[in-house]
Amino acid sequence: MKSNKTVRKLFIVGEAVVLMMGVVLTWIWKSLPPQIPWFYSLPSGEQQLTSKVVLAGIVGGAAVLLIIIRGVAKWAAKEDVPVEITVMTGGVVAVMLLAAGFVRVIQIVIGL
Repeated sequence: MKSNKTVRKLFIVGEAVVLMMGVVLTWIWKSLPPQIPWFYSLPSGEQQLTSKVVLAGIVGGAAVLLIIIRGVAKWAAKEDVPVEITVMTGGVVAVMLLAAGFVRVIQIVIGL
């Protein structure tokens, strides 16, 4: 089955988001404190903090998630293009939500 242009564009958008997250993290890595807030659902204080290495894991996890979603979209398509587009759209939205949380943490830490 030939790849759908819409799905390819969605994958490229997802790749661009992950790449931007990686570039931002690389750019500000030295200015990040050793502990950053990430777990907002926990009570305030040290329970919310995690190592800055977790941000690198989040960027890597987003890349892996995007690749897995691409595979699932191809598998689920079975000659049904709308299913492939829907699955890929959901994956890209998930990566964008992860990126939004990432950007918010960076804004808090940097003080923007």
